[in-house]
Amino acid sequence: MTTPAFTSSLRLEPLLPRHRGLLLTMFEDQRVWTYLDGSPADAEKTTTRFIDAAELSRSATGLGIWTAFLRADSADGRLPSGTFVGIGGVRTLSADLWNLGLSIAPTAWGCGYATELATAAVNAAQVSFPNRTVTARTLTKNAGSERALISAGLRVVWRGPSAAHPGEEARILADRQPRGSELEWLIHAS
Repeated sequence: MTTPAFTSSLRLEPLLPRHRGLLLTMFEDQRVWTYLDGSPADAEKTTTRFIDAAELSRSATGLGIWTAFLRADSADGRLPSGTFVGIGGVRTLSADLWNLGLSIAPTAWGCGYATELATAAVNAAQVSFPNRTVTARTLTKNAGSERALISAGLRVVWRGPSAAHPGEEARILADRQPRGSELEWLIHAS
């Protein structure tokens, strides 16, 4: 999707190189790295990776990662209209799998924006490619993301030790049961 989309609270724009500064600021926050691989020192590399993956997915499928901005002042008045909320959406993992990813700016945590963003991503993926499985991977300690993903229509299809985060437990969620080889690939990448 190359034009803005809207949810009840958010304006969603395709993630583009012009959003680099917003991502860098978010990825330089230590609180965000609690749920990602690496540290704030990796902010530049992570920003480039997200932008490149979004552009690749969008050019191949028409869908990719969005940047999310508030359409109006937040209900509690803390965040003004136009505030950058975070990024999220789907990108291709294979011909049969989407990966739904979210990263919300800490100033917008706990406001329900992750659920709105995840729901928009699931809906867009299911409408555009109804036979492709929507998946997401999260760590058990990221209960907020798991709740948002479940609210968006995904369900936990696997629990176990994280391959990417030794000593942590991971969850794989999907809108349908992935096939055996797909699930094995997801487990090794979680």
